Amino acid sequence: MDSLVAHVLAWVATTALGALAGFLVSLLRRQFGREKALAKGMSVLLRGRLVDIHRRYVVEGKPCTVDVKEEADEVYAAYHGLGGNGTGTHLHDEIMEAHISRKRQ
Repeated sequence: MDSLVAHVLAWVATTALGALAGFLVSLLRRQFGREKALAKGMSVLLRGRLVDIHRRYVVEGKPCTVDVKEEADEVYAAYHGLGGNGTGTHLHDEIMEAHISRKRQ
């Protein structure tokens, strides 16, 4: 009788642990998917900000303040940290070469 109880308890414990492991794996996959989507979304927004700054101060040729250049550096650092590169690097480089204005905006 003790052997049967031990056998049933082992079976119940194994089933419970398997279910818990499956739940945890599912939870981790969902969390990883959300983090990946958030990182991608943030990367898109940061790139958009670089495009906006580039359009105004490089394409339109308006004088760029030091504050805007510092913002562009911060935006690019975050963008690059999320894996963005290529076009963002080109935009950043051209923003850094833009004419500097002494006035604050």
